[in-house]
Amino acid sequence: MNRGLAIALAIVSLAVTACGGASVPPAPVATPGAAATPAPLAAGQHTSTAFQPAVTFTTAEGWVMYTDTASYLNLGPVVGGDVVGIHLFANPSPLAQSADCPTTAEPGVTATNSITFLAWMKTVKGLNLTSPAMASIGGMPATVVDASIKTDWTASCPFAGGTPTVPLFYGPTSGLRWVMASDERLRLYFVDLPKGGFVVVDVDAFVGTEMDGLLSNAAPIIKSMTFAAN
Repeated sequence: MNRGLAIALAIVSLAVTACGGASVPPAPVATPGAAATPAPLAAGQHTSTAFQPAVTFTTAEGWVMYTDTASYLNLGPVVGGDVVGIHLFANPSPLAQSADCPTTAEPGVTATNSITFLAWMKTVKGLNLTSPAMASIGGMPATVVDASIKTDWTASCPFAGGTPTVPLFYGPTSGLRWVMASDERLRLYFVDLPKGGFVVVDVDAFVGTEMDGLLSNAAPIIKSMTFAAN
């Protein structure tokens, strides 16, 4: 999953819109070796085939499961590609914070559950983080925070064209690199699994002004989620 390319595509789309041209939705970024963009999901219940632990959820019409791998699952609206929607990460590591934004874990940091990952997030420069709140997903306790980039933050990854960025998640087994950009807003649910490990459920709006509508549309899906015993 090349999140850097996805961000670059989205930034280009926003620039076109700002110049008065037609808005071009950012295209989904294909996983190497993956097939074409999947067809929209039928309304009803669905279960991941690769993501672990297996997650079952219910959607209305208009959603697509763009990616389903062992450690990353992406549900997004038909219009919006894979940079707007719901993202699930299994056991992510903190992403390196150096200026070149490498696809590696942050050196010297171990985060194996919600407590340790959130403790690290509180130290990340440029990141606004709300106080943790308690929720529930699939009958399991979840810790919820909202994240955004500070308005005075200017550091930018090389691929972002000067747009402010904050590196966040790294997938140790998949090579996933998840970087926040611009006015992107996230609502993050951290779920510790009974037999160890954790899942992050990310409701993510690359364009921050779209977050309220996304939260409303995503809420029934989040509420319906259940995880198989790991």
